[in-house]
Amino acid sequence: MPRNEQTDGELLPNIDKILIIRTDGIGDLLNSTPAIGLLRKNYPTAEITVLARPLNAPILVGNPDVDNILIFDKNGEHRQLSKRFRFFQNLRREQFQLVVAMHTASFPNLITFLSGATYRLGRYQKRFKSTFTHSWRGTYTKGETHEVDRNLELVKLICRGEGTRELIFNLSSEEWDEAQNLLSSWNMNEKTHIIGIHPGGSSYDKRWPEKQYAELADKLVDEYDATILILCGPDELALAEKINETMHSNSIIYAPKTIRELGSLFSFCNLVICNDSGPMHIAAALNIPMVAIFGPTDHVAWNPMSENASIVRRDMPCWPCSAHKCKIGWECTKKLPVDMVWNTATMRIEGSQN
Repeated sequence: MPRNEQTDGELLPNIDKILIIRTDGIGDLLNSTPAIGLLRKNYPTAEITVLARPLNAPILVGNPDVDNILIFDKNGEHRQLSKRFRFFQNLRREQFQLVVAMHTASFPNLITFLSGATYRLGRYQKRFKSTFTHSWRGTYTKGETHEVDRNLELVKLICRGEGTRELIFNLSSEEWDEAQNLLSSWNMNEKTHIIGIHPGGSSYDKRWPEKQYAELADKLVDEYDATILILCGPDELALAEKINETMHSNSIIYAPKTIRELGSLFSFCNLVICNDSGPMHIAAALNIPMVAIFGPTDHVAWNPMSENASIVRRDMPCWPCSAHKCKIGWECTKKLPVDMVWNTATMRIEGSQN
């Protein structure tokens, strides 16, 4: 088969083993689950394996479309060249017939080639793009297409049908019970109006200031007699503590041990308020009422895929932008008024109550 042939909807023959490469963030992985589902629908007997980072791989536990999860830890176990070489050797021995580089970057493209797969699908971008047998050659304009649709469009080169746009993140009954027991230890029950706040984000430009979060939290306590549960990563405790110290009312701070524990705690919240982040996509996958605060990120491409989610952002004349080179101090995020988030939060709360 000629390389880079556009084969819209042409099913591939003799596909028994599929590898999907998604070695980037939580949101990237979750927004790939609809495309993985479409692959499952078109190749129902194939064994589907997803290659992911150790932090994000637990997202896929319980996903009915995923048979195996393969961990690649480039900053840990596979940092040494010898171990990385051995990993590629073992990958090649698996004899995947189809490898999909859903993460668009040079290294995933290289892994796709080194796998030795008969069919190699990816976007015609970055280094090693010429090694694909099937490639998507389009371009996306900022502010037009969601990441879910980009991934679906990629796999539709070798699939038929539309698929769904629903993210998949399944929690077990044991995980629910553990979260409920934890909440009970904080004297929370089914009558408690829990509002979860996750103030973290992958970069400074995405984080709404602690002072604004504290002001918002106090208003929610006063108006709705809410219990504020501030959830954070282990390296974000300082953010959470600053919010708690600035608040006039009380809150509970907790750093979940895993992203699955974070999801299980989210599932008991009446509302989640967070920045544009991986946890935002976890809440979206669980369809929890949510208010997501956006700064310079492409809000069309990365908005939370849930009917229960609303985004709040300042429409700046400099958008779309290069966030890391901002010359006005990320005013879109740092000067986002509390009232804008408050108004959206009250609509979400009252809508869910009705």
